[in-house]
Amino acid sequence: MKLINSMQTLKDDIRSGRQKRRQDIKTIKQDTKQLAQDTHKMVADSERNRREEASNEKRKLNAFTKDLEQDVVVLRKGFRQDQAEVRKEISTASSIWHGKASAIEKPEAKENEGEE
Repeated sequence: MKLINSMQTLKDDIRSGRQKRRQDIKTIKQDTKQLAQDTHKMVADSERNRREEASNEKRKLNAFTKDLEQDVVVLRKGFRQDQAEVRKEISTASSIWHGKASAIEKPEAKENEGEE
């Protein structure tokens, strides 16, 4: 009788193990499906966020570039003005050096002194 009880217990254990495995597989499939859906949603959200960030960065970069270009225009204009002044001063200094002009005859020196 003991053998029959053991066989019945084994049979019940096998049956319950099969049912548990089926339920576990069903749960795993459901979890996997949910995980796939969540992953697709996360990827879509990440892509949307990436596009928004790219758009914002592009706008910022364009504004920076425009400001930089304006700064360069101002710097180049200032450089050309300074360059013209230096050329004029060198020309005057050269004339004075070669005796073609006198430092006293320079009327701009008197104007510049009043500005200081």
